[in-house]
Amino acid sequence: MSKTVASLAVPLVVFLILGVPLWDGFTDDGYIHIQYAKNIVTRGEYSFNPGEVSFGTTSPLWVIIQAALGRLLGTGEVLVTTSQILSWVSGFLAVLGMFVLARTLGLSLWSAWICALVFASHTWFVRWSALGMETSAAVLAIIGVGIASVRAFNDHRSAWLLGFAMAVAALMRPESYLIVPVYLVAVAAARIERRGTIDLSCTARTLGIYAALIVPWLVFAQIHIGNMVPNTAGAKSGGLILDPMLFLKKFLPIVKIVGSSEGIPALIAFLSLVIFGRRARIVSATHRFLLFWVVALPVAYVIFDIQVLSRYMLLVTPFTVVLGFSALEQTIDKFGGRYSKPALRRWIPGLAAAAAMLVNVVFYVTVVIPPSRAFSYDLTHNLKDLALHIKDSSPEDAVVAAADIGYLSFYSERWVLDLGGLVDTETHKLREAHTYEEIVDRGLFLGLPKYPRVDFFIDRDLEAHRFDGQVINGYLFEPVLVKTVRNLGIRKPGPYYYTLYRLIPLGNQDD
Repeated sequence: MSKTVASLAVPLVVFLILGVPLWDGFTDDGYIHIQYAKNIVTRGEYSFNPGEVSFGTTSPLWVIIQAALGRLLGTGEVLVTTSQILSWVSGFLAVLGMFVLARTLGLSLWSAWICALVFASHTWFVRWSALGMETSAAVLAIIGVGIASVRAFNDHRSAWLLGFAMAVAALMRPESYLIVPVYLVAVAAARIERRGTIDLSCTARTLGIYAALIVPWLVFAQIHIGNMVPNTAGAKSGGLILDPMLFLKKFLPIVKIVGSSEGIPALIAFLSLVIFGRRARIVSATHRFLLFWVVALPVAYVIFDIQVLSRYMLLVTPFTVVLGFSALEQTIDKFGGRYSKPALRRWIPGLAAAAAMLVNVVFYVTVVIPPSRAFSYDLTHNLKDLALHIKDSSPEDAVVAAADIGYLSFYSERWVLDLGGLVDTETHKLREAHTYEEIVDRGLFLGLPKYPRVDFFIDRDLEAHRFDGQVINGYLFEPVLVKTVRNLGIRKPGPYYYTLYRLIPLGNQDD
């Protein structure tokens, strides 16, 4: 046992080494979270703009945790540090959790260790754990769901733990609410297979503790905020997709994300279904719930036309990895033949793990690190300076229109007119009717009933100074300063120019 514990240092060190290049990274979404936490502490309200409650964050539990820390440590930049620390700690615990999950499912010590190692080198998991988001904490909760689910159908303690982990996952990421119907399908399948031998009191316990934790939040959200669903859910969804061809087209980005990271274990799991059919280990009673989740979440993303980011798919990554190596063990046992199965059980999973790690590390180093480092630095330096300039040169009631709002609100301490529609219902309706480009180019954000006055506008574009001296909807656009951001992520290379304009009202003139 001591050797096993010591060996777990290897995946932890791998995770640390890969994450170091992004160790001080942060994101604009991270600033949105801590802006909500700041207002909880200072104003006692769940709001982004002071005095206006809103549901513009997808992770209420992460916000509440940051608010609790903010009450103890303060609401300044220390919240950036606490976000980064919690994200890193959750990442380390998730790597250890992968080992526990694999062993709970019956994998050998070697295969379980390999699962932890492969997961520790996962491109997207390392990236988002290092950037101070709630992602690694949500992944840790999902791993907890997997561990508890193995015995939860007939073990009371595991049933309680499953309900708790499901609730934590849902409060960390809203798509995790889908776990409940997936769980019920797994319960129904188990009852059919075992002819009613499932202990329904365990099901009641799981759903009971889940409801006890989730319902109070939903009631609070409805009463205090006026909405139980985050604004971001609508902002990132394009509506239902029922056309088969369009479904396949929308599924392609998910395939690319999976292929760049856990493609090898995913392929192994798929081939085991082809080879073994209903006798595949990954459809057995202990694995079935995990498999259902791996299939259900991506399908739901596509059906609801969610703009899938790499971090969204991390909610299925732990299960994909462990299912792949569990399937590989079954395949070796079945077709090992006259060769030494103990040797095969070491060499074949080892080679598969080496290949998976090679793909991830090469992709991470060449594709992920450079733009991630560049954007994070530009956000926390260039754009921070822009926000501080607004704070130093404007009255406290100034209104600033912008697309990237987290850093802006946190540092400028000014009212932000959210052009993305994430925290504001009025601009959200505007985004439903028009593209971002239309809203900006035509000045549709000017003259909204809720915003009779707009003092500043930050234009984000590949071209700087594109509105200099123009009059749009009765406002003269006077340039103030420009900041450069080298990219807006891996898929949006730049440079992008953030041009700050002072908006001077000129009566009823039009462009």
